[in-house]
Amino acid sequence: MASLKTNNNQTVRHLITIGIFNALIISIFMLLGFTIGLIPVILIFMPVILAIPGGIIFMLMLAKAPLRGVFVISGALLGLVLFNMAPAGVFGLSIFVGGVLGEIAFGFIGREKFIAKVTGFAFYMLGFAVGESFPLTFMKEAYIAQEATKGTEQLAILQQCLALMNPAMLAVICLLTVIMACVSSLWGRRLLRTHFEKAGIV
Repeated sequence: MASLKTNNNQTVRHLITIGIFNALIISIFMLLGFTIGLIPVILIFMPVILAIPGGIIFMLMLAKAPLRGVFVISGALLGLVLFNMAPAGVFGLSIFVGGVLGEIAFGFIGREKFIAKVTGFAFYMLGFAVGESFPLTFMKEAYIAQEATKGTEQLAILQQCLALMNPAMLAVICLLTVIMACVSSLWGRRLLRTHFEKAGIV
C-alpha cells in the first residue's frame, strides 16, 4: 500500500514537471515564432531553429521525468496550442503524430538509452516540421483563404513563404530539423553533465 502511494506521488511529480517544461517549450516556441518568425525566409526554417532550445529542454525534462507517455503528452499539448495555425488542423495533428512516433521509438529502443531520447525528440520535431511545411507546400489556396481574414500584413508574409516552398524545400527542412534535433540533444546532454548534475538539479 505504501509502495503504491509512493508510486502515485512520483507519477504526480513527474506530470507536474512535464507540464512545467512543456509550458517553457511552448513559451519559447511562441516567442521566437512571433518575433524572428515574422521574416518569411526565417519562418519556413523555424522547425530547424526551434529544435535548438527544444533539444536542450527535452533532455533536461527526460532526465527529471522519464514518465511513460512523455512524448505523447508533449505532442498533444503543443499540437493543441498550434492546432489552428494551418488549414484543417494539419499543424497540430502532425505534431501529435510526431509525439506518438517519438514515444514508440523511445520505448522500443530502450527508455534508459540516450539514443532513444534523441530518436524520440527527432520524431517530435519532425512532426513539427511536416506540420508547418506540408500546408505551405500542398495546401496553398486553403492557407491563403484562412489567412485572408487576419489582415493584409499576415497575408503578405504568408504569400512570401508560399513562394519559397516546394517539395524539395520541404524535404530539406525536414532533414535539417532532424539533424538539428540530434545536435541539440547532444548539446543538452553536455549541459546536463557539466552544469545541471554538478548543481544537483538532476
